[in-house]
Amino acid sequence: MCPLPPHPDEVIGVVANAAHRLAPPRGENTVADLAAYAGRTLDELFPAPARVPVVLVKRRWRAFGVESDLAWFPSEHRPLEPRFASRYRAYRRNHTVWTRWMRPVGAEGRPRLVYLHGFMQPETPLEEVTLLTLLATQLRVEVVQVQPPYHGRRKPRGSRFDGELFLTADVVRSIEALRQSILDVRSVLSWLLEIDDRPVGVAGLSLGGALAAALTCLEPRFEFSVPAIAHMDVAATLADAPVLESVRRELREFDFAPADLARFFHGVGWSELRPRIPAERILLLAASDDHFFRPELVEKMWRQWGEPPIHWYPCSHMGFLPYLPDAIRRIGALVDAVDRETRSGPGLGSS
Repeated sequence: MCPLPPHPDEVIGVVANAAHRLAPPRGENTVADLAAYAGRTLDELFPAPARVPVVLVKRRWRAFGVESDLAWFPSEHRPLEPRFASRYRAYRRNHTVWTRWMRPVGAEGRPRLVYLHGFMQPETPLEEVTLLTLLATQLRVEVVQVQPPYHGRRKPRGSRFDGELFLTADVVRSIEALRQSILDVRSVLSWLLEIDDRPVGVAGLSLGGALAAALTCLEPRFEFSVPAIAHMDVAATLADAPVLESVRRELREFDFAPADLARFFHGVGWSELRPRIPAERILLLAASDDHFFRPELVEKMWRQWGEPPIHWYPCSHMGFLPYLPDAIRRIGALVDAVDRETRSGPGLGSS
């Protein structure tokens, strides 16, 4: 009998963890500092933006029937844990929120989409002229890609790869990265709604999908949501994702396990979060052989969310790319439905 080929997700895990071994561990032991979050409400942990940001915009290029702009503003994020608040000042490049704003011909009056990319994904011109341009033109919507903390232009000097400091054994920094991600996207939403009142949806892939899922529950101003190949169980992702083996190894040295992180999130009410968006305006896209975000946990979230539309692809987490055209078609159907309902007045999801 021939041996089974290695699973694509596990192969990526081996490569990612080899990169981590090229240098000493980067996680500071901040387990004891988690006490700073005890007793805080979800509104304190994940506050709404206090103001509409002042956004600077610069034209990048115009081609393929698309205008591409760079838009940026200072992050409103303020760490809650005092020791990290002091350390955070050194991450100056992470203090600015960077977005790529794609505006295609024919998007006037249509809903808009905030898109969040995956963990360890760099900002590349190739992605801009392929995926982002494809999303904008196929959906006929403005697409605003928001870089998560510690990725792309937000990557601190000295980081070996994008997102290196986002999810590490430094649990306080990781929690603050999650808090900042949520707040930054909500600030982008405030800016878009200040421009005009057209509907705005949120979509994300992998880490971006997990953030989109969290925003579905924390931000009622989004009109529709598409979390792709992800769930929002942070502790389970730490326990399962092949690319986080080095983080698990460091945390074991700190006598901290994914189960301890699960207790932390349960204690702050994360596990009780439910969508602020009607189920019919949510589309879940999932991979049936996913080793990063276990399918049974995606299904659990789906049931907790009132069983919104969901589509399963017969692939691994890393095998999702060939199914992207079908995924875009399904997202387009949701966007078109929201567009029709908006133009015709109160409809789906209205009281």
